[in-house]
Order: sequence, then structure tokens, then C-alpha cells
Amino acid sequence: MGFLSLEPMSGYTLRKRFEGSVGSFWSVTQSQIYRELHGLEKDGMVVSQREPGEGKPDSRVYSLSLQGKTELDAWLREPVEPVQLRHPLLLKFVFASELKPDVLDDVMAQYGESIAATHAEYAARLTMKEIFSLARSKREATLWRLSIEHGLAWCEAELAWVEKARQVLRPKRAAK
Repeated sequence: MGFLSLEPMSGYTLRKRFEGSVGSFWSVTQSQIYRELHGLEKDGMVVSQREPGEGKPDSRVYSLSLQGKTELDAWLREPVEPVQLRHPLLLKFVFASELKPDVLDDVMAQYGESIAATHAEYAARLTMKEIFSLARSKREATLWRLSIEHGLAWCEAELAWVEKARQVLRPKRAAK
């Protein structure tokens, strides 16, 4: 509903906006978008209309209803619940005591590489004009920038912890 508060749009456009802005910290599939749009329409939160496609198939464009705007406003004002951490690497750690050190180190190294790639993706988002050109105001662009910077900070904290854990878990070489 938040994206539809920006402007009416099709499910396809909604997906592009989603990937360009919150895609760094929230994932969704195209089928989820359409499922949600249909549910929101059924519940009276959005309305849709068909728009003829010039040389393309017709598209359905969705916009927030008054009820949807009220619901979005109420949701934005609600307190945020603490994040429920579900960390696959930490779950593996609980059961990794019997793994050979080099195997666990490989797991850690691969995880670090994936986090470094995510960090690079977030850093690239900060320079993407197509993301920030969608913002309706300087404040909105600032909020989007801060959310991406949060992702960068999280990646940096994860990378620092991975490096520390790898150093602590490396077998000590016997002194000669």
C-alpha cells in the first residue's frame, strides 16, 4: 500500500519500484505482488481499473482507496516490533562443534563473500539515480538513503564479526 500511496500503478510497475527502493532489505515475488493486490482490492483497500495498452496488452492499474489510505496511516503510526532474528549461520554454529576447522572456515568464508557482494549491491544503490528519482521529496529521498545506509552498516558489522570468528576459530600453529 505504501507504493500505491506514491501514485497509481500496475503490478509490473510496483515490482520495479519495489526492487529499486526496498529490494535491499525486503524481498517479494511477482506472484506475491498480484496476490496481495487482489486481496487488498477484495478488502476494499485498493481499487483498480483497466488501462488500454498502446500496442501492448491492457494493464490493470491499482490505487489506494480512502480506506487503504487510512489503514496505511494507522500502520505507519504503530510501534515497530523488535526484529526476530533468524540467522542461518548462527543456527549452523550451534551444531558445528564436530566440523573440521577448515570446513567451518570454508562455510564462514563463503558467508563472508556473500555478505561482501550484498554490501557492494547496497553501495551501488546509493549512486543509482533511477532509485532516488522516484522520490517525491528530499525527505523521502533521505529516508530511502538512510535505509540503504542501514543495510551497509549491517553488512559491515557482519563482515567484521565473520573475520573475528574466523580468527578465533583458526587452529593455533605450534611454536617451533
